Amino acid sequence: MNEIEMEQLPQTGVHTLETGIPGFDSLFKNEGIPKGSAILVAGGTGTGKSTFCRHICYNQIHEDARCMYVSFEEDKQRIIKSMSSFGWDVTKSVSSGQFLIQNINPLDILRMKFGSLGGSGSATELSSKVKPIVIPPDFNPDIIVIDSLTAIIAASVTKEKNYRIYLQQLFSFFKETESTCFLVSETDPLPIRYSDSGIEEFLADGIIVLYNVQKSEGRVNALEILKMRYGQHSKRIVEMQITQKGIEVFPERNIVIKS
Repeated sequence: MNEIEMEQLPQTGVHTLETGIPGFDSLFKNEGIPKGSAILVAGGTGTGKSTFCRHICYNQIHEDARCMYVSFEEDKQRIIKSMSSFGWDVTKSVSSGQFLIQNINPLDILRMKFGSLGGSGSATELSSKVKPIVIPPDFNPDIIVIDSLTAIIAASVTKEKNYRIYLQQLFSFFKETESTCFLVSETDPLPIRYSDSGIEEFLADGIIVLYNVQKSEGRVNALEILKMRYGQHSKRIVEMQITQKGIEVFPERNIVIKS
């Protein structure tokens, strides 16, 4: 790994989360994502964003971690079925309460937060209503996945002020939980912006970008750690594959993306 250029950032006393995804953790000098970070997982359609997050959840469950997966698009059974297609049987973990899957209608989030879809109320009133997501009182997640932020903004197109407040509260809420959080964001195939509003990029501690790149020999999946506070990491775009067993990253295979 000495050949891979690392971003040089101050890093003292940082505890890391080893995702267990083959090849991914070695992209970091300390072999993992800084714990307690809020990470934006960005990419176009079909790049493997949800699979990436679910693979981390599955691996962490086997390390006795508690995981919470909040979906705004798929119900619990579809998520369990999707994970089983990679050989990830999470039924026991779901039954025992170790793996909590919540399906939420994004419109319900807006109604809870802002009282109506009209977006009335001052910023103070809006910020004092309810928490951005609901965690059961007896459940302290080590990992939280939000899939996806894109679904929330799609339901709040005309309410930019409300969405900004919601995002600020959401990231503040994550910091209070001390969980490591992954937030899925849908982008263009070759993005120049990595979230719907651009606000998320500044609030997030890290940004992991997934690509599906057209090459002469066909399409190739790739991954880049664009940003990671408190973590020294590779600055290159490297090959990634979605296999029958999930995500696999190849740190030594550089991918060149032409704009």
